[in-house]
Amino acid sequence: MGTRFHTDYGKRFTETLLNDLAAHGVVIVSGLAFGIDAIAHKAALKSGLPTVGVVGHGLDRIYPKAHSALAKEMILEGGGLLSEFWSGTEPDRFNFPLRNRIVAGMADATLVIETDVRGGSMITAQLADGYNRDVYALPGRVSDPKSRGCNYLIQYNRAAMLTDARQLMQSLGWDVAPQKKKQVQASLFADLSDEEKMVVDMLREKEVLHIDELNLRSTLSSSAMAAAILNLELSNLVLSMPGKMYKLNQ
Repeated sequence: MGTRFHTDYGKRFTETLLNDLAAHGVVIVSGLAFGIDAIAHKAALKSGLPTVGVVGHGLDRIYPKAHSALAKEMILEGGGLLSEFWSGTEPDRFNFPLRNRIVAGMADATLVIETDVRGGSMITAQLADGYNRDVYALPGRVSDPKSRGCNYLIQYNRAAMLTDARQLMQSLGWDVAPQKKKQVQASLFADLSDEEKMVVDMLREKEVLHIDELNLRSTLSSSAMAAAILNLELSNLVLSMPGKMYKLNQ
């Protein structure tokens, strides 16, 4: 996410970042707007990554119209367009803050490249933080208006500082090297509650899971899940990793 009136600094960073992420098979989600959004979509396509545009109007039109060819290429290359608005809905300015909550909710991490302290990207970052998603911001010069929003997010701990693809992958726990499964001694888990056993079984199956996936896979409430994980961590049976990821301590 980012400003419509980007700088060369923001453009070059976005293109480099997505090129470096190409090997990891991520999906890029943005808003199909002018500026950083369009740069991200185009860089994703160039790097062979699927990319999804969340729009603030019906799918019977493309806004801005200049991005019609870009939208078509996104669809042809395995990405697509997403909207909650009925066909015939105009691209009203009030629709775009609404669509930002979809971007924030469907992405594992929200990246803010360039923005002032007011704007759609700041709304998306605040929504993502409220959804317990990871938020990252590209730092910039304190004198640059287009970096004021990013610097604000970092300064007040609303976002982690974004430096490069490697740092991002490590923070999200996406660079965890696959390990051979080890047989965990059953006696270690003899005194666990049913909730704790459920968490252990899920981590045995997939080794590393994000807190959102643990919640999605289980029948537990979010508070019960948090309590079970905390008890497992205190028992040194589960390890907490960067990016709200968890794995068994084997």
